[in-house]
Amino acid sequence: MKELAKIIVAGVSTVALAGGIGAGLAYADAPSDEPTATPSVARAGSPTEKPTAEPTGKRDQNGLRKPLVRRHLRFVARGLHGEVTLAGAEHRVIAFQRGEVQKVNSKSVTVKSNDGFIDTYALGSDTKVREDGHESKLSDIDTSDRVLVVATKDGSTLSARRVIVRRN
Repeated sequence: MKELAKIIVAGVSTVALAGGIGAGLAYADAPSDEPTATPSVARAGSPTEKPTAEPTGKRDQNGLRKPLVRRHLRFVARGLHGEVTLAGAEHRVIAFQRGEVQKVNSKSVTVKSNDGFIDTYALGSDTKVREDGHESKLSDIDTSDRVLVVATKDGSTLSARRVIVRRN
């Protein structure tokens, strides 16, 4: 029985970590075409010659630069809900959930994921709403919408930072 419990805990931990990675990627800045440092490796035949690294700016058909990024995003795109703790001067807990809006009013939104998980997120004046890639309003959200909510967690309070609406 203890072996089964260990397996379940390991599985739940893995899912939570994967969800956290997704939330972290959601908050990460877009990659830059600028190199972070100029390489200073000297060649054997010319000790003073420095190679230059110019970005090509070429992207694949999805607009991504590296296969590793694509692989991570495919993994994250399947996440339904989870949370992650981000390091920093003060640690922050970020939660995310994908699903259908069950209830919505001016103060909160309740979302139900495909696996039956339901949670309620507080809405505030600092909550940003996006629909079809454009800025939208909280009042535009209704129960027919599928959403991705990214929130900060403080104790048991989930405060929505972003709500991304996808129409069915």
